[in-house]
Amino acid sequence: MLESSPPGLAADPLDAGCDDFAASVSRRTAVRSALGIGVGLVMASVFGDAFVETSYAAGGKKADRVLVVLSLRGAADGLSLVVPHADRVYYAARPNIAVPKDKLLAADAQFGLHPSFAPIMPLWKAGRVAAIHATGQQVTTRSHFAAMEEVEDADPGSQARVGWLNRLISLRGGGASDSTALQLGETVLATQLAGPAPAVSAASLDKLKLVGPGGSEAARWEKALSSLWTNAPAPVARGGGRALAVAQAYGPARAASGGSVTYPKGSLGDALQGAAKVIRADLGAEVITIDQGSWDHHQWVGNLSNGNLKNMADPLGQGLAAFFADLGAMEKKVTLVTISEFGRRVKENGNGGLDHGHGNVMFVVGAGVKGGYYGRWPGLENTADADLAVTTDYRDVLSEVVAALYPERSLAAIFPQFRHKRLGFMATVVTGGDTGPTTPAPKKMPTSFFTSYGKRSGSSRVGSKVTAPAPKLSAAGKKAKVKTSSRWETVKKGKTKKRGTKRSFTIPASYLGCSLRVRVTYTAKGYKAKTKTFSWGTVKKKK
Repeated sequence: MLESSPPGLAADPLDAGCDDFAASVSRRTAVRSALGIGVGLVMASVFGDAFVETSYAAGGKKADRVLVVLSLRGAADGLSLVVPHADRVYYAARPNIAVPKDKLLAADAQFGLHPSFAPIMPLWKAGRVAAIHATGQQVTTRSHFAAMEEVEDADPGSQARVGWLNRLISLRGGGASDSTALQLGETVLATQLAGPAPAVSAASLDKLKLVGPGGSEAARWEKALSSLWTNAPAPVARGGGRALAVAQAYGPARAASGGSVTYPKGSLGDALQGAAKVIRADLGAEVITIDQGSWDHHQWVGNLSNGNLKNMADPLGQGLAAFFADLGAMEKKVTLVTISEFGRRVKENGNGGLDHGHGNVMFVVGAGVKGGYYGRWPGLENTADADLAVTTDYRDVLSEVVAALYPERSLAAIFPQFRHKRLGFMATVVTGGDTGPTTPAPKKMPTSFFTSYGKRSGSSRVGSKVTAPAPKLSAAGKKAKVKTSSRWETVKKGKTKKRGTKRSFTIPASYLGCSLRVRVTYTAKGYKAKTKTFSWGTVKKKK
């Protein structure tokens, strides 16, 4: 049960925010609708104030890597989530709302986590959580709407209105398979998924089904609709056919049980649980986005007992822990990254809250993560309008995640006009998924496989007939099915020329003065190839 706010202050986190944030929600909806978003294969589900969008893997292929983007809408206070306890200005600037140093989790010489993250401490200790501080946009804006659009577009100055996640999924092998809009309920897609890649929306995972009779009549209903759409005009057929295909594809996820994991009550817990069902069903979802709002805490940030921050941070920590526990064996292919449009000011205001700021913190959790604290700390200033300065472009964080998960895709295409600087919090390559049994490393080929090479014939004189050595394999070698291949070479003044692969040939006069040699390569399944070189000496004139 959430405690009520002090008299005169808002109990609803959204009401605690500013008019700009409330307006930004409506403005985002209007912009997305005007852009015609909702085209093709992206599912969007709304769970209260948590918004989920899923991009299907094209062509029905299963995704061996899943990227989950959790947006902390309203500008979360990174200085409270990851506290810079070593910076004295932090405590001086926040006499009423600072998180006590002795209550911090995973504290090192510089930083510590807010106590609300206690549920994810097993993940932290396992090295699967990275916190990158002082991140954000290089250009300062204090407008929620403008900041959200710029962050999710990730292409400053462009008028194309294509989100970075849309560019990411557009580069998938095979591409998208549909371009028809399908929107269910009142859901709209986030800017980061806006663009030409196909999209579908739904009010919730449970709503992603055909409306009609159930039970024994369901199959007949689907058959009738399929027949109707087959004979319909092209645009209608594509839309209706895709609706049926999407509803059928997500049937296993809708029917999946909730499991034994307990999620926090509320929209974020519901959204994370729905996302986990989709991933466990292994239907090919490659990108899932979730919104949690509102973090726009201009008043009553509160303390460890109550307040707007605790009301948001508690379900965040509990939800992340439940989500990764719920994934089971699928967790090995899931990476989650958090992002917020900007941070909060350093100094608390007169309402016990924090006004719009600049720099923030980003978390990356799951597959491929090398845990710990990252980023260059700029130091804080205790003035009324002081911000946490941005020392790491947020695109560096996103780029590193993308490069690790999708090394085959062009960062330059996903983040135009941006040069990535590696931070080191991700493994170089993450393939994810269950790739089946690994192939054993090849063993060193034993000398018993080629203990005898037979006798060479001929000589190194012009006109002589020479023969490459033929191995006489041991019994072990024969069982291993050792194969041989040879390559003749002539060498003169340090230059080597390939002369073919004949086992025997007559030495021509043009070889005079050249060193004659043959390379014999032995190969056998399960063993490293072995190459031996035999020299015939310098070619001379025939007597």
